[in-house]
Amino acid sequence: MSNRRPTARTSRQEADAPLARRCARLERLLAIALHRRAEARSALIQARGRLRTVGDDFVAAFEAIDARTDAAVTAAELRGLLSLDLDLESALTVTLEHVLARFRPANVAIWLCNGRGDHALAAYGTGDIPRAQAEATLGLLAREACPALGVEPSAITFADAAAAMVAPPPGGGVLDGRAMVLAPIVHRGERSGAMMLLQGGNEALGVAAPDALAAIGALLGEHIDRIGRIVMRRSSAWPGMDAD
Repeated sequence: MSNRRPTARTSRQEADAPLARRCARLERLLAIALHRRAEARSALIQARGRLRTVGDDFVAAFEAIDARTDAAVTAAELRGLLSLDLDLESALTVTLEHVLARFRPANVAIWLCNGRGDHALAAYGTGDIPRAQAEATLGLLAREACPALGVEPSAITFADAAAAMVAPPPGGGVLDGRAMVLAPIVHRGERSGAMMLLQGGNEALGVAAPDALAAIGALLGEHIDRIGRIVMRRSSAWPGMDAD
């Protein structure tokens, strides 16, 4: 049997062994806790992102509903104003004034087109650009942008109005740096013209502008069709007169 006594070093190592094991265990637990904390933080960030997306979608949906409601109200108000007006020039004036009152200081233009799709300026409302200053640009829009509109009651928005034309005037003309909305004047798949809403000064057009202008274009198209049918019916029923 060995009579060797444990040395001080051996005794110290044996005493330190449980401490080392505890430290190693604590380090493992700490690593696990840190890993789980990172996972929880990642999950929290993802949840916040999903919640933010849902919130953004909700806000967008609410704004879309609000814009459609506003467009319906605007069109209903105009329908009441036009209901008994069978003069085309008067109807265009009423429409122009209604849009100007709703979106001032925007500039408003109304074009009418023939069967070949050629557009001509029929009415213009000044917000901050006089007609004489806008005339050349309006002619370019009539030739380039208006014929490209479809036959559905939907508007096209341009953050920079000059983008509506293939070859805008030098420096963008009166369109430079302004937002613009174009909408067709349509009824039952037939386009009878187009409408423009051009931003006035630094005043934004607002999110409701495209829906409102599209609704007004559809209503005006319906009214123009109604005027045409009434005029044709009256002229066909007009009694003939014998020449003297």
